[in-house]
Amino acid sequence: METSNWKGQLAVTKVQARALEKGLIPSIPTMDCRYDLVLDDGNKLWRIQVKYANGKPFHSNGAVMAKLAYETRHRQHVYTYSDFEVDALIVYIPKLERLCWFPTNVFVGKKVLYIRLTPPVNGQNKKITLAENYFW
Repeated sequence: METSNWKGQLAVTKVQARALEKGLIPSIPTMDCRYDLVLDDGNKLWRIQVKYANGKPFHSNGAVMAKLAYETRHRQHVYTYSDFEVDALIVYIPKLERLCWFPTNVFVGKKVLYIRLTPPVNGQNKKITLAENYFW
């Protein structure tokens, strides 16, 4: 049965495998924190948040969304990611069977990240997060 935990673990496993293919060393934090993995490229340790994106936004057919916000139990506060907590976001998109690496300037402070799978029909380019620009 595909639960959100199952999907999240699948995404982390895909990222670990890709990291190894790229010659990076993946490590998993031993305590709960705001990132899922640490990737060591030999020069820097990258704190990586991993998401599984298969949700369809109500306003677009050619996109998926990755939920980024965390709400407290009584919705007293909504937490988004800051660049002090994570260095990058890697999103697994099962529809494409691809991973996208997003730098902090793309997702920090956002509650949701909408990722276009195909270019918009109307040719709009501003404020569009096109998956192919971030393939990893």
